[in-house]
Amino acid sequence: MSSDAATSFEKEETKILAVIPSIGGPGLKEVVDLQRTLQGLEHVSCVVVSNSRRLTQHLEASKTPFVTDESNGGFGRSVQSGARTDENWRWLLIVNDDINLDADTFSKAVNANLGANNKHPEIVYFDEDVSRPIPSLRDVFLQVSLLGNIIRKLRTPHVSEKESYRSFSCVAISKELFDLNDGFDDDLLFTYEDADFVARAMKFGARQRVVGKCGVFHSHSLSSGRHIDKVLPVATYSAARYLDKRGSSLTVNSLVILLALLIRLAFVPVTRASKKRHLKGIYFSAKTVILRAHRRPQLPDYAKL
Repeated sequence: MSSDAATSFEKEETKILAVIPSIGGPGLKEVVDLQRTLQGLEHVSCVVVSNSRRLTQHLEASKTPFVTDESNGGFGRSVQSGARTDENWRWLLIVNDDINLDADTFSKAVNANLGANNKHPEIVYFDEDVSRPIPSLRDVFLQVSLLGNIIRKLRTPHVSEKESYRSFSCVAISKELFDLNDGFDDDLLFTYEDADFVARAMKFGARQRVVGKCGVFHSHSLSSGRHIDKVLPVATYSAARYLDKRGSSLTVNSLVILLALLIRLAFVPVTRASKKRHLKGIYFSAKTVILRAHRRPQLPDYAKL
Protein backbone atom coordinates (compact mmCIF):
# COMPACT_ATOMS: atom_id res chain seq x y z
CA MET A 1 0.00 0.00 0.00
CA SER A 2 1.33 3.44 -0.86
CA SER A 3 1.85 5.92 1.99
CA ASP A 4 -0.61 8.36 0.38
CA ALA A 5 -3.28 5.69 0.17
CA ALA A 6 -2.65 4.63 3.77
CA THR A 7 -2.96 8.22 4.95
CA SER A 8 -6.23 8.78 3.14
CA PHE A 9 -7.74 5.69 4.71
CA GLU A 10 -6.52 6.63 8.20
CA LYS A 11 -8.01 10.14 8.06
CA GLU A 12 -11.51 8.87 7.32
CA GLU A 13 -12.35 5.24 6.78
CA THR A 14 -13.58 4.51 3.28
CA LYS A 15 -15.77 1.47 3.16
CA ILE A 16 -15.87 -0.54 -0.06
CA LEU A 17 -18.70 -2.97 -0.67
CA ALA A 18 -17.90 -5.64 -3.24
CA VAL A 19 -20.82 -7.33 -4.98
CA ILE A 20 -20.54 -10.52 -7.06
CA PRO A 21 -23.70 -11.26 -9.11
CA SER A 22 -23.60 -14.96 -9.99
CA ILE A 23 -25.38 -18.10 -11.14
CA GLY A 24 -22.22 -20.08 -10.43
CA GLY A 25 -21.26 -20.31 -14.10
CA PRO A 26 -17.45 -20.49 -13.63
CA GLY A 27 -17.88 -23.08 -10.86
CA LEU A 28 -19.29 -23.00 -7.33
CA LYS A 29 -15.88 -23.25 -5.67
CA GLU A 30 -14.54 -20.45 -7.88
CA VAL A 31 -17.31 -18.10 -6.73
CA VAL A 32 -16.53 -18.83 -3.08
CA ASP A 33 -12.79 -18.37 -3.68
CA LEU A 34 -13.43 -14.99 -5.33
CA GLN A 35 -15.61 -13.86 -2.44
CA ARG A 36 -12.96 -14.84 0.08
CA THR A 37 -10.24 -13.06 -1.88
CA LEU A 38 -12.26 -9.84 -1.96
CA GLN A 39 -13.35 -10.19 1.67
CA GLY A 40 -9.70 -10.49 2.63
CA LEU A 41 -8.81 -7.10 1.18
CA GLU A 42 -8.42 -4.17 3.55
CA HIS A 43 -11.53 -1.98 3.93
CA VAL A 44 -13.56 -4.33 1.70
CA SER A 45 -16.63 -6.36 2.60
CA CYS A 46 -18.04 -8.69 -0.01
CA VAL A 47 -21.39 -10.32 -0.68
CA VAL A 48 -22.43 -12.76 -3.42
CA VAL A 49 -25.82 -12.18 -5.03
CA SER A 50 -27.03 -15.67 -5.87
CA ASN A 51 -29.32 -16.14 -8.86
CA SER A 52 -29.20 -19.93 -8.75
CA ARG A 53 -30.60 -22.41 -6.23
CA ARG A 54 -27.57 -24.67 -6.66
CA LEU A 55 -25.22 -21.77 -5.89
CA THR A 56 -27.34 -20.71 -2.91
CA GLN A 57 -27.08 -24.19 -1.42
CA HIS A 58 -23.31 -24.19 -1.88
CA LEU A 59 -22.94 -20.73 -0.33
CA GLU A 60 -25.02 -21.79 2.66
CA ALA A 61 -22.93 -24.93 3.14
CA SER A 62 -19.66 -23.01 2.89
CA LYS A 63 -20.93 -20.20 5.16
CA THR A 64 -20.21 -17.60 2.47
CA PRO A 65 -22.00 -14.23 2.83
CA PHE A 66 -24.73 -13.99 0.20
CA VAL A 67 -28.13 -12.53 -0.54
CA THR A 68 -30.85 -13.89 -2.82
CA ASP A 69 -34.47 -13.18 -3.65
CA GLU A 70 -34.70 -16.70 -5.16
CA SER A 71 -35.00 -15.40 -8.69
CA ASN A 72 -32.70 -14.71 -11.62
CA GLY A 73 -33.53 -11.07 -12.24
CA GLY A 74 -30.47 -10.00 -14.20
CA PHE A 75 -27.32 -7.99 -13.61
CA GLY A 76 -28.79 -4.61 -12.67
CA ARG A 77 -31.29 -6.05 -10.21
CA SER A 78 -28.56 -8.20 -8.65
CA VAL A 79 -26.30 -5.19 -8.12
CA GLN A 80 -29.16 -3.21 -6.59
CA SER A 81 -29.88 -6.09 -4.23
CA GLY A 82 -26.24 -6.36 -3.19
CA ALA A 83 -25.89 -2.61 -2.68
CA ARG A 84 -28.80 -2.64 -0.23
CA THR A 85 -27.05 -5.08 2.11
CA ASP A 86 -24.96 -2.26 3.61
CA GLU A 87 -25.93 1.41 3.63
CA ASN A 88 -22.53 2.72 4.76
CA TRP A 89 -20.36 2.01 1.73
CA ARG A 90 -18.54 4.81 -0.08
CA TRP A 91 -17.57 2.76 -3.12
CA LEU A 92 -19.50 -0.09 -4.74
CA LEU A 93 -17.12 -2.58 -6.34
CA ILE A 94 -18.90 -4.78 -8.89
CA VAL A 95 -16.99 -7.95 -9.79
CA ASN A 96 -18.10 -10.55 -12.35
CA ASP A 97 -17.96 -14.13 -11.14
CA ASP A 98 -15.53 -15.03 -13.96
CA ILE A 99 -12.87 -12.58 -12.74
CA ASN A 100 -9.61 -13.93 -11.29
CA LEU A 101 -7.51 -11.72 -9.03
CA ASP A 102 -3.92 -11.46 -7.95
CA ALA A 103 -4.82 -10.43 -4.41
CA ASP A 104 -1.69 -8.42 -3.57
CA THR A 105 -1.61 -6.46 -6.83
CA PHE A 106 -5.34 -5.81 -6.80
CA SER A 107 -5.27 -4.73 -3.15
CA LYS A 108 -2.60 -2.13 -3.90
CA ALA A 109 -4.61 -0.84 -6.87
CA VAL A 110 -7.79 -0.56 -4.79
CA ASN A 111 -6.03 1.22 -1.94
CA ALA A 112 -4.30 3.64 -4.30
CA ASN A 113 -7.44 4.51 -6.28
CA LEU A 114 -10.31 4.21 -3.80
CA GLY A 115 -8.47 5.43 -0.74
CA ALA A 116 -10.24 8.75 -0.32
CA ASN A 117 -13.89 9.40 0.46
CA ASN A 118 -14.55 10.74 -2.99
CA LYS A 119 -17.22 13.44 -3.18
CA HIS A 120 -17.30 13.34 -6.98
CA PRO A 121 -19.48 11.14 -9.19
CA GLU A 122 -16.93 8.71 -10.55
CA ILE A 123 -16.46 5.33 -12.23
CA VAL A 124 -13.16 3.46 -11.84
CA TYR A 125 -12.50 0.49 -14.16
CA PHE A 126 -10.11 -2.22 -12.97
CA ASP A 127 -10.55 -4.55 -15.95
CA GLU A 128 -8.57 -3.29 -18.95
CA ASP A 129 -11.44 -3.85 -21.35
CA VAL A 130 -11.55 -1.96 -24.63
CA SER A 131 -13.25 1.41 -24.72
CA ARG A 132 -16.34 1.39 -26.88
CA PRO A 133 -18.85 4.06 -27.91
CA ILE A 134 -22.06 4.37 -25.92
CA PRO A 135 -24.31 2.37 -28.27
CA SER A 136 -26.33 4.18 -30.91
CA LEU A 137 -29.06 2.61 -33.04
CA ARG A 138 -26.37 1.56 -35.51
CA ASP A 139 -24.22 0.00 -32.77
CA VAL A 140 -27.13 -2.02 -31.40
CA PHE A 141 -27.89 -3.28 -34.91
CA LEU A 142 -24.26 -4.40 -35.34
CA GLN A 143 -24.19 -6.11 -31.94
CA VAL A 144 -27.47 -8.00 -32.29
CA SER A 145 -26.71 -9.09 -35.87
CA LEU A 146 -23.14 -10.14 -34.89
CA LEU A 147 -21.79 -7.98 -37.72
CA GLY A 148 -20.05 -5.95 -35.02
CA ASN A 149 -17.58 -8.80 -34.51
CA ILE A 150 -16.39 -8.28 -38.09
CA ILE A 151 -16.44 -4.48 -38.00
CA ARG A 152 -14.30 -4.38 -34.83
CA LYS A 153 -11.59 -6.41 -36.55
CA LEU A 154 -11.49 -3.94 -39.42
CA ARG A 155 -11.34 -0.75 -37.37
CA THR A 156 -11.58 0.48 -33.79
CA PRO A 157 -13.10 3.96 -33.69
CA HIS A 158 -11.66 6.52 -31.28
CA VAL A 159 -14.27 7.99 -28.96
CA SER A 160 -14.06 10.60 -26.21
CA GLU A 161 -14.58 9.75 -22.55
CA LYS A 162 -18.04 11.32 -22.52
CA GLU A 163 -19.11 9.16 -25.46
CA SER A 164 -17.56 5.89 -24.32
CA TYR A 165 -17.86 3.17 -21.70
CA ARG A 166 -16.23 -0.11 -20.76
CA SER A 167 -17.69 -3.37 -19.57
CA PHE A 168 -18.65 -3.39 -15.87
CA SER A 169 -16.81 -6.67 -15.28
CA CYS A 170 -14.67 -5.21 -12.48
CA VAL A 171 -15.64 -1.63 -11.73
CA ALA A 172 -16.01 0.70 -8.76
CA ILE A 173 -18.79 3.30 -8.59
CA SER A 174 -18.77 6.11 -6.06
CA LYS A 175 -21.72 6.39 -3.69
CA GLU A 176 -22.40 9.90 -4.99
CA LEU A 177 -22.79 8.71 -8.56
CA PHE A 178 -24.80 5.60 -7.68
CA ASP A 179 -27.30 7.75 -5.79
CA LEU A 180 -27.45 10.45 -8.46
CA ASN A 181 -28.09 7.79 -11.09
CA ASP A 182 -30.63 6.01 -8.89
CA GLY A 183 -28.65 2.82 -9.44
CA PHE A 184 -29.27 0.54 -12.40
CA ASP A 185 -32.36 0.22 -14.55
CA ASP A 186 -33.50 -3.33 -13.76
CA ASP A 187 -35.71 -3.37 -16.85
CA LEU A 188 -32.48 -3.90 -18.79
CA LEU A 189 -32.28 -7.50 -17.74
CA PHE A 190 -29.19 -8.65 -19.61
CA THR A 191 -26.81 -6.43 -21.63
CA TYR A 192 -26.74 -2.64 -22.03
CA GLU A 193 -27.02 -2.08 -18.26
CA ASP A 194 -23.49 -0.68 -18.11
CA ALA A 195 -23.88 1.46 -21.26
CA ASP A 196 -27.15 2.86 -19.94
CA PHE A 197 -25.61 3.59 -16.54
CA VAL A 198 -22.68 5.48 -18.11
CA ALA A 199 -24.92 7.38 -20.53
CA ARG A 200 -26.99 8.66 -17.60
CA ALA A 201 -23.89 9.26 -15.46
CA MET A 202 -22.40 11.59 -18.08
CA LYS A 203 -25.37 13.93 -17.57
CA PHE A 204 -24.14 14.45 -14.00
CA GLY A 205 -20.59 15.19 -15.11
CA ALA A 206 -19.25 11.84 -13.96
CA ARG A 207 -15.58 11.06 -14.43
CA GLN A 208 -14.24 7.75 -15.72
CA ARG A 209 -10.81 6.34 -14.88
CA VAL A 210 -9.06 3.16 -15.97
CA VAL A 211 -6.53 1.43 -13.71
CA GLY A 212 -4.10 -0.73 -15.65
CA LYS A 213 -1.99 -3.72 -14.57
CA CYS A 214 -3.93 -4.21 -11.36
CA GLY A 215 -4.00 -8.00 -11.07
CA VAL A 216 -7.37 -8.53 -12.77
CA PHE A 217 -7.78 -11.42 -15.21
CA HIS A 218 -11.08 -11.97 -17.01
CA SER A 219 -11.76 -15.58 -18.03
CA HIS A 220 -15.05 -14.73 -19.84
CA SER A 221 -17.46 -17.43 -18.70
CA LEU A 222 -19.49 -19.09 -21.46
CA SER A 223 -22.54 -19.78 -19.26
CA SER A 224 -24.77 -17.47 -21.31
CA GLY A 225 -23.87 -19.37 -24.48
CA ARG A 226 -25.06 -22.64 -22.92
CA HIS A 227 -28.49 -21.06 -22.35
CA ILE A 228 -28.68 -19.03 -25.56
CA ASP A 229 -32.29 -20.04 -26.25
CA LYS A 230 -33.26 -18.36 -22.95
CA VAL A 231 -30.64 -15.62 -22.76
CA LEU A 232 -30.79 -14.22 -26.31
CA PRO A 233 -34.46 -13.15 -26.10
CA VAL A 234 -33.69 -11.35 -22.83
CA ALA A 235 -30.61 -9.68 -24.32
CA THR A 236 -32.62 -8.62 -27.37
CA TYR A 237 -35.39 -7.29 -25.14
CA SER A 238 -32.79 -5.26 -23.24
CA ALA A 239 -31.41 -3.92 -26.52
CA ALA A 240 -34.86 -2.78 -27.60
CA ARG A 241 -35.67 -1.21 -24.22
CA TYR A 242 -32.30 0.54 -24.22
CA LEU A 243 -33.06 2.10 -27.61
CA ASP A 244 -36.56 3.03 -26.45
CA LYS A 245 -35.02 4.90 -23.52
CA ARG A 246 -32.69 6.76 -25.87
CA GLY A 247 -35.69 8.38 -27.51
CA SER A 248 -35.81 6.87 -30.99
CA SER A 249 -39.08 5.62 -32.47
CA LEU A 250 -40.35 2.30 -31.06
CA THR A 251 -41.30 1.22 -34.58
CA VAL A 252 -37.87 2.05 -35.99
CA ASN A 253 -36.19 0.29 -33.06
CA SER A 254 -38.26 -2.83 -33.66
CA LEU A 255 -37.59 -2.92 -37.41
CA VAL A 256 -33.84 -2.43 -36.92
CA ILE A 257 -33.57 -5.24 -34.38
CA LEU A 258 -35.75 -7.60 -36.42
CA LEU A 259 -33.47 -6.99 -39.43
CA ALA A 260 -30.45 -7.65 -37.19
CA LEU A 261 -31.95 -10.97 -36.08
CA LEU A 262 -32.59 -11.94 -39.68
CA ILE A 263 -28.93 -11.29 -40.53
CA ARG A 264 -27.84 -13.18 -37.41
CA LEU A 265 -29.29 -16.36 -38.90
CA ALA A 266 -26.34 -16.46 -41.28
CA PHE A 267 -23.90 -16.67 -38.35
CA VAL A 268 -25.61 -19.57 -36.55
CA PRO A 269 -23.47 -22.29 -38.22
CA VAL A 270 -20.20 -20.67 -37.10
CA THR A 271 -20.99 -19.76 -33.48
CA ARG A 272 -20.07 -21.95 -30.50
CA ALA A 273 -23.64 -22.24 -29.24
CA SER A 274 -25.92 -25.16 -30.05
CA LYS A 275 -27.43 -24.46 -33.49
CA LYS A 276 -30.86 -25.67 -32.41
CA ARG A 277 -30.83 -23.53 -29.27
CA HIS A 278 -29.49 -20.54 -31.20
CA LEU A 279 -32.28 -20.74 -33.81
CA LYS A 280 -34.83 -21.10 -31.06
CA GLY A 281 -33.35 -18.07 -29.33
CA ILE A 282 -33.58 -15.98 -32.51
CA TYR A 283 -37.22 -16.94 -33.02
CA PHE A 284 -38.21 -16.01 -29.47
CA SER A 285 -36.10 -12.85 -29.66
CA ALA A 286 -38.14 -11.62 -32.62
CA LYS A 287 -41.34 -12.43 -30.77
CA THR A 288 -40.09 -10.66 -27.66
CA VAL A 289 -39.23 -7.47 -29.54
CA ILE A 290 -42.68 -7.32 -31.12
CA LEU A 291 -44.46 -7.93 -27.81
CA ARG A 292 -42.12 -6.03 -25.47
CA ALA A 293 -44.73 -3.44 -24.48
CA HIS A 294 -46.90 -6.22 -23.06
CA ARG A 295 -44.54 -9.00 -22.01
CA ARG A 296 -41.12 -9.16 -20.39
CA PRO A 297 -38.97 -12.27 -20.95
CA GLN A 298 -37.29 -14.17 -18.15
CA LEU A 299 -33.73 -15.38 -17.74
CA PRO A 300 -33.19 -19.10 -16.98
CA ASP A 301 -35.16 -20.13 -13.91
CA TYR A 302 -33.42 -19.78 -10.52
CA ALA A 303 -34.67 -23.18 -9.37
CA LYS A 304 -33.26 -24.96 -12.43
CA LEU A 305 -29.79 -23.39 -12.41
